[in-house]
Amino acid sequence: MNTQTIKSKLELSGAKDFKLQDLAMMSLSPILRSLQHWWLQRAERHYLICADVEQQRAKEAQMNVAYYQKRAALARSARN
Repeated sequence: MNTQTIKSKLELSGAKDFKLQDLAMMSLSPILRSLQHWWLQRAERHYLICADVEQQRAKEAQMNVAYYQKRAALARSARN
């Protein structure tokens, strides 16, 4: 190996150690806050999708009601 490659590997490992040191010294509250923010965003998206699905179901149910009411009216008018 040439000296440049060895030197860059040493610098890289030093950077990793430095980052791990930073993480060890860092408070957990920003990490927990970030996780909570991610979780709440995910929950919001989930519930918005559920609301859309329920809205679509309600629309389809309303269309079904209208269809059967029309069929009932046709049957009633054919009877008379």
